[in-house]
Amino acid sequence: MIAFCPAKINLGLQILEKRPDNYHNIDSYFIPVPLFDLLEIKRKDKGDADEFVSSGFVSTTTIADNLVFKAISLIRNYFPIPPLQIHLHKQIPVQAGLGGGSSDAVGTIKLIDALLELKMSKEMLWNLALQLGSDCPFFVDALPARVGGRGEIINTVSNFLKEKFLVIIKPFQSVKTQTAFQNIEPINRPLHQIANISFNDFQSLLPNHFEAFVAIEIPDILLIKKKLIESGAFMASLTGSGSAVYGLFHFQPKIQFNQGYFVWKGKIQ
Repeated sequence: MIAFCPAKINLGLQILEKRPDNYHNIDSYFIPVPLFDLLEIKRKDKGDADEFVSSGFVSTTTIADNLVFKAISLIRNYFPIPPLQIHLHKQIPVQAGLGGGSSDAVGTIKLIDALLELKMSKEMLWNLALQLGSDCPFFVDALPARVGGRGEIINTVSNFLKEKFLVIIKPFQSVKTQTAFQNIEPINRPLHQIANISFNDFQSLLPNHFEAFVAIEIPDILLIKKKLIESGAFMASLTGSGSAVYGLFHFQPKIQFNQGYFVWKGKIQ
């Protein structure tokens, strides 16, 4: 069985406060985008150990830290799972703020549930996702949403970006999420209600709290953002803790970047 695991972008991202459990409360709009990792899982015919093959973008994590394997290990706490063959083809760049690893983890849960007819409840899917990572619960439904808490408060919003054009550009350099959080000073300033602001105000009213720090570490961030705006983007921003930057357009943009950057162009569905 095969799953298409989508990426996401953040429209605005505020870090509101640090929690007693050492996570942070956030406020952000998560938007799924049609850039996908491909995940195939099937029963293994022979042998007792899982078999994992990865292609496309190379993950920087060890097998033990890979969220696909963490998801399988977590499910085995609740169900007897036979040895599996897993093939993950990564088209979403790693350490980009696009949620690829979280999406793969949730795709793994859903695939195993369907493949082995486990009949997990929606509540169980969601709880397993939250155990794997703060971004993971969003990918259970992967619908546009305002996300709060540490990622567990999900309020679906209208698909106001449908048919808008999107460009995602990632420089070679990356910043680890943990490092980014360690260099952020929380500020209790929630985002505006997105239904009450116009596209022309997105740039000024939907800031990404991480952008200033990441731009110091990776100056290309601001150069990419400037080029997107000069090309007609009504919003250009870092997504997540980076290092990918996206631009949103009312029209199909003509924009080129030199080799050394990941560049993806598409239309939001």
